[in-house]
Amino acid sequence: MADPVQTYDVIIAGGGIAGRSLAYFLSRKPQLAGTRILLIDGARNQYEHRSLIYWHDGDFPLPLAPAATFKSIAVDAEPARRVLPLKHHSLCLTSSRTVFRCLDKVIDANSHITRLDANISRVRSHKDFVEVTLSDGQPFRAPYCFDSTFYPLGVKAPLLMSGEIRRIRTPQPSFDPSVATFIDFRSGEKTPVHFHCVLPISAREAFVEVTRILPNGHIDPGFSFEEATSAYLGEVWGVTEFSLLSLERGFIPLGIHPPAPHRRHMYIGTPSGVIKATTGYGLTRILRQTESIAASLASTGSPDAPRPSRRFHWYDKPVLRMWKHSPQDAVSFMKAAFAAGDADLVLDFLDEQTTLEQERGLLGSMPVTLLLHPRLWI
Repeated sequence: MADPVQTYDVIIAGGGIAGRSLAYFLSRKPQLAGTRILLIDGARNQYEHRSLIYWHDGDFPLPLAPAATFKSIAVDAEPARRVLPLKHHSLCLTSSRTVFRCLDKVIDANSHITRLDANISRVRSHKDFVEVTLSDGQPFRAPYCFDSTFYPLGVKAPLLMSGEIRRIRTPQPSFDPSVATFIDFRSGEKTPVHFHCVLPISAREAFVEVTRILPNGHIDPGFSFEEATSAYLGEVWGVTEFSLLSLERGFIPLGIHPPAPHRRHMYIGTPSGVIKATTGYGLTRILRQTESIAASLASTGSPDAPRPSRRFHWYDKPVLRMWKHSPQDAVSFMKAAFAAGDADLVLDFLDEQTTLEQERGLLGSMPVTLLLHPRLWI
């Protein structure tokens, strides 16, 4: 005998940051009180938690207490390293564990949310509902399903950002805890290209990240993140001795083109293409996406997520191709972004929050001729 179909008002497939944040924002809408939500997450207790870097220029949508907040950033801009003030933004360091705790506090207090530890085998959209089937065959239905577990059919990210973050402690004061070092190519310009971020939490302790961007599927067994970190600390910071407190590894797919929206089955989070194509930053963008969906459901009864501006797609496309075909040109382009000295403007641009007039001024100071090579567009 077939299992009876259980019904909900909303099904959320996947309980990472995207799924949890959507449940969080739905819970905070008085118009949606009583909405029956099923949150399916087969990896609830298996997430590898990572440090997260984000920035904001006003009220942040979550009541987070960052591990560190910076009002100045050091950048590897031509012709040399510069320390730039942040007049409007704050650059912050937190962790996915901290974000989860913040979201779960609200989710677990909502008696109308059912959390299910299970794996999904299929999501099928119909005219008036979506049916979600678990790996054991149990079906569930809802008018809407928001999915961060599956990539749209045929979608593959052209690039992969991979990296390691080490929390280190030095025997002597080595860092300025008021300054974050952001996208630093010093010691990483040689082949293979890589870059670093340094986020100090004291004069002797810092998170040091080394990052590479490679074509998806490319393997380089000769590259050592550990050796790259040690070389960078020694050559750039004069740090030759340090103790390792923790190590994180991870990867982010870059350049996923947002799938066409569907009335009933909507992708959220990474599979939706919300991660910034050229940087891999996504926390604030995911929060903005899920908050918008919740607000739309509350006000109109149907979900709607902001669609990215087409012009930012055209900005990102040749830069992504640079990383694939000419990493050295990508380095020059990224370093030039901070040459004008307005760090707030660059962060707004990376977050796709600038006006066309602001973009003209910013791009006018950059080597845009690098974008004109035919192989970056064909």
